[in-house]
Amino acid sequence: MARPTKGWIGKHDGVNIPPRVRLRVYDAHKGICYLCRLPIKPTETWQADHKVALINGGEHREANLAPVHGHCHVAKTAKDVAEKAKVAAIRKKHLGIVDAPKLRGAPFPKTRKAARREQHAATKLPLPPRKSPLFQPKEATNDAS
Repeated sequence: MARPTKGWIGKHDGVNIPPRVRLRVYDAHKGICYLCRLPIKPTETWQADHKVALINGGEHREANLAPVHGHCHVAKTAKDVAEKAKVAAIRKKHLGIVDAPKLRGAPFPKTRKAARREQHAATKLPLPPRKSPLFQPKEATNDAS
């Protein structure tokens, strides 16, 4: 019988999850993806994902980890970031915090070369269509005989 182990807790959010903890997380979930509920094959890439994302208040500990396919992880991360942005926007609105308006200044002056190019393009007449040597229109013939 294996001795019981205390759950791993990261000292801070940037600490990598040790391989032994990743293995325990994989075994605890029997190798099944936490999101799509499909088994993780030996050739597939997987990550130990936080069930409650760190940016949404989750803890960096073993109890908050689950195995997830690489492609499922990308989708969940995007959803977590969108959720965080929405919560932050609502919170700012309730607190009366308004983003500063964007100040529009004068554009950078154009270089002499760019100004000449622009002036030349404005005065230039469009070219007539090219006549291809391969395509010659048939001459209209008036044979009224």
